[in-house]
Amino acid sequence: MISVSRLISGKVEDADRIRYSGIRDKYPSVLVFNVTRNCNLRCKHCYSGSGIGLFQDLPLSSWLNAVKQASDMGVKHVLLSGGEPLSRRDVHVIAKEAHERGIRVELSTNGTMLTRERLEELRGLIDYVGVSIDGPEPVHDRFRGVKGAFSKALKGVRLAKELGFKTGFRFTLTKDNVEHVDFVFQLMEREEVDRACFYHLAYAGRADRSLDIDNKTRLSVVKKIVERTKAGKWEVLTADNPVDGILVYSLTKSVNVLDLLRKNGGNKSGERIADISPEGIVYPDQFTPVPLGRVENLREIWDEPRPLVKMLRERKRYVKCSSCPFFDVCNGGLRGRALVYTGDLWGKDPSCYLEDIFKDGLLRESSPTSL
Repeated sequence: MISVSRLISGKVEDADRIRYSGIRDKYPSVLVFNVTRNCNLRCKHCYSGSGIGLFQDLPLSSWLNAVKQASDMGVKHVLLSGGEPLSRRDVHVIAKEAHERGIRVELSTNGTMLTRERLEELRGLIDYVGVSIDGPEPVHDRFRGVKGAFSKALKGVRLAKELGFKTGFRFTLTKDNVEHVDFVFQLMEREEVDRACFYHLAYAGRADRSLDIDNKTRLSVVKKIVERTKAGKWEVLTADNPVDGILVYSLTKSVNVLDLLRKNGGNKSGERIADISPEGIVYPDQFTPVPLGRVENLREIWDEPRPLVKMLRERKRYVKCSSCPFFDVCNGGLRGRALVYTGDLWGKDPSCYLEDIFKDGLLRESSPTSL
């Protein structure tokens, strides 16, 4: 994840102590808890293939045990996701356990189930509420597969703000909504939310590659996000494409930006972050379907490193693009996307748009200091 606002303005947010620490820990600092596959919507770009159904959730005890192990590992952030995490009536119990163990907790939600009752249960336990938005109301409702989803999501955002939660929007870039990036910034201003995170599409679940934008468009839209961030009003992040940081460097000509990117180290799936699926399978991230182990033995995955963990830690030896002069600030991008596109976990991430940055004349190809 790239904090565009930090790179542009220097404003430090709490999570920057993880993003730019430069410290290589034994265990992940961030765990994604996909606590359910049930959801009241059926989004066409859902990475977990969730929807309206009766999926069997892991028992609460499994997640509480996962929190205990996470605490023992020194995990700093837990992201509660799904499916729709609020479809679990006991999600606040998981949040409470993590909070009481000193772990910061964030909620990733479609917003439609953010009632006053549920928010009161989560009050004081959740550090951030991120609500997915796909564009203006007609676009959003088409993506979500349910009419009225947009209005319910905004109602949830307003309730969260009223009760004092830090709130923000999550927007996934696809060919069907990329023209609405400006709308997200307008909505942020109108609703006075704190943050926006723009996600590059990962090819998982129902998020088919056919929904993705081409890399020329990718360069153009990320340049727009960077430009809008210069207003300095919000925390702005991008996710799942570390080339965004290289673009910021090329636009700012800042040695300080390059230093922060090197400390960040690019994609750290299986190292700085890991994911636990609704079935209790542990993966490098939410989008890379190569198992590392199971939730019951979470800590053992890194105590007695699995072969894949070792390879991810040494991925420069395996990733096909590792000779790139910018590899130390990118780390090869998203492995799950490379796997789908090339059939090879160590193949090139098709969403790398570094060549488009070169063609645009923003960087020379020789080295990270050649501007």
